[in-house]
Amino acid sequence: MFGRRAACILAVCFAPLAVLSSAIGQTGTARPVFQQSACDLPGLSPEIAPRVQCGTVSVPRSYGQPDSGVFKLAVVVVKSAQQPALPDPVVYISGGPGSPLTKYTENQARHPYAPDRDLILVDQRGVGRSEPSLCPDVAGELLGAAFAVADSITIETQDRRRALFMTCRDAAKAQGIELDDFGTNVTVEDFEQVRQALGSARWNIVGNSYGTTVAMTLMAHHPESIRSAVLDSVYPPDQVFPPWSARVAAARTAFFAMCEQDTACAAAFPDLAGQYRQTLERLSRASLTVAVPAAMRQPNNHAPLTASLFEMVVTLRLYYPENYPDLPRLIATVHDGKVEDFAAALAAVLSEAADTSHPAHIAVECRDRPRLRSPLAADTDMLDQIVDQGICTDWSNLGAPPVIPTGTSIPTLVLAGQFDPNASPPLSRHVAELIGDSARWVEFPLIGHNVRHISPCAATLVAAFIAQPGKALDTSCAQQTKPIRFLPR
Repeated sequence: MFGRRAACILAVCFAPLAVLSSAIGQTGTARPVFQQSACDLPGLSPEIAPRVQCGTVSVPRSYGQPDSGVFKLAVVVVKSAQQPALPDPVVYISGGPGSPLTKYTENQARHPYAPDRDLILVDQRGVGRSEPSLCPDVAGELLGAAFAVADSITIETQDRRRALFMTCRDAAKAQGIELDDFGTNVTVEDFEQVRQALGSARWNIVGNSYGTTVAMTLMAHHPESIRSAVLDSVYPPDQVFPPWSARVAAARTAFFAMCEQDTACAAAFPDLAGQYRQTLERLSRASLTVAVPAAMRQPNNHAPLTASLFEMVVTLRLYYPENYPDLPRLIATVHDGKVEDFAAALAAVLSEAADTSHPAHIAVECRDRPRLRSPLAADTDMLDQIVDQGICTDWSNLGAPPVIPTGTSIPTLVLAGQFDPNASPPLSRHVAELIGDSARWVEFPLIGHNVRHISPCAATLVAAFIAQPGKALDTSCAQQTKPIRFLPR
């Protein structure tokens, strides 16, 4: 599945460049400016606040139409605690798409990627404090509709979700917002505008999850502006991306195999994989009833606990190691017909999902991902039916795809988590191979998504890599991950 397809990637990577050079690269606008303003970010401590500069950078609404007006992007610069800072800052590119970033400035400042460099944080267009605001009036309904589809994959729930997105589309157009003015290639040019506005000749880019999509495309289109790149938990273009169900199955299989090899886990939860399959089969025949948060908009705040909802929640709990100690017990309790633990897990998943702008998410994905426009086969896996199918064709036109910077000379560090349900280690290694000899790939056992945030070793490696991108890294600490302490049944 992950064999080399370099010829395909080369075509994908370099074919759009001519289009971007004429349609995006030539805006005819004046050099962008960082307009500083007072910081009203939440949770800034007296220790961090003096080092934080807040402001906006105005970027063209449409890079192909310079007279289309501007959107203001929220930009935060966190000055390095060590001054004077080195001249090439770090820009962190967050995931999603649709996840806000500047609201987490305090946490970002306390965990710097490179202690001797300034840190730049940007809310991507349509996200967080950046313009435009997409459909705030239906945000809650969209979240509830998405979970309704996960709970019951029917024509009715899918039609309800689609109708809400079309309402959002119409509202955006009524405000003069063109939904073709989104997508990774647009986001890349937004970041390039921010770099110019801040006066940085070069910077070091750190992308996480969807942020790696932006980072890789930025590497392909503006290599001269990048000193080094860190790709954490890659999210590559469709051309090398198997269906979500296949990626999740690989992560789940690896997790279950680890449980079998762990003495405590195997004793408390024998045949965890078998219990998981049996639970799916039972729920397919007859659902349970579970309490759900009010945001799901279900009668009496209760909903059927179906096979698809169970699979989705288990999948999302695989992303982050803090969930691992309790994951076998979660599966076992639902297997035994008990739903209290599942209700708590579902509430946590919903709370995390509420932080994402779903209109901004679909605005980017519909421009980037051809697979979202393809009809699903009758035997499509449940997880692949849950994603945003049936929306993109009427939302916007398909844009130029994101790319992998094949053959780049930019020093690149690729981080992979063993249980990442988004990009398995074989997939991220394949991406590193496509990037070429400039890429170094490191796998971290017993970790899922967002490796650098979880692993002290990864944080150390990232700092060392940014300090000296051309120097060999001692990655032995990656194999010293602490064992998981599973909770009893």
